[in-house]
Amino acid sequence: MSLGSGGRAAYLSLCSETAFPTVTVPMDTLNPAIVDIAPEGLSLSCMATGPQLGLNEPEEKFQGPLMIHLDLVQQEGPITVTGTLEGTAIRQCVRCLTDFSDPLVVSLYAEFVRQPGETSKPAAAEQGRRSSKRAAQPVEPVEEAEEEDEVYLYQGDHLDLAPMVREQVILAAPMQPLCREDCLGLCPQCGQNLNDRPCACPPAPGPSPFRVLRGRQSKGGNA
Repeated sequence: MSLGSGGRAAYLSLCSETAFPTVTVPMDTLNPAIVDIAPEGLSLSCMATGPQLGLNEPEEKFQGPLMIHLDLVQQEGPITVTGTLEGTAIRQCVRCLTDFSDPLVVSLYAEFVRQPGETSKPAAAEQGRRSSKRAAQPVEPVEEAEEEDEVYLYQGDHLDLAPMVREQVILAAPMQPLCREDCLGLCPQCGQNLNDRPCACPPAPGPSPFRVLRGRQSKGGNA
C-alpha cells in the first residue's frame, strides 16, 4: 500500500516480530512547507510507527502502524492544526502486570506561531526552496504560555509536526492502565494472576481497629 506526497516518500519497512506489510511512509507529510497551506487549508494523512515519531520508551509500544490525519488552517494569526491519531497501544496493567491491547484514539490540536523576530521569505524564494530537499526544523513549546501546552513556535519555512504528535500521544496515555475495570490483580502472597484462576492462599487478614492500640501498649510495656 502506498500513500503519496508529491513523490517524496521514504520506503520504510514496518515489519518486526509481527508480520505487517511494507508501506510507503511519506515522512515529508509531517514536515509541510508553509507555502503549501492554501487559503482553504491543507489536509495531511500518513501512517508511521512509534519509533518514527520518537516514541521509543519501554512503555511506548504499539501494535502495527499509527494512522495520522491532520488539517492545517492558516489565517492572519497562528497556524491551527487539528486531527486524530488512531492505532493500538500495548500497555501493561498496573494490577496483574500483563500486557494488553488498548485501542488508541487521540484528538490532536495545536497552534503554531512564528518564532519572534523571524520573518518569512518572499514567495519567489520560497518557491525555489520547495524544489530542494526539505529539512526538519525544531519545534519548541512557547515558554511564555506554560499553561497552553498546545502552542508551539516554529522557524524556517516548514512545520515539524512529529514532536507535537509525539507529545500529545504521551499526554493521552493513562496514568494507571488497566486491562479491564474489574481486574483482580495478583495474589500478594504467591503472585498468582487471579484473573486466570484463584489460588490456595488463605485470605489476607483485614485491618484491625485495635492494632494501633496494641502497638502503643507494647511500646509502653517495653519502656
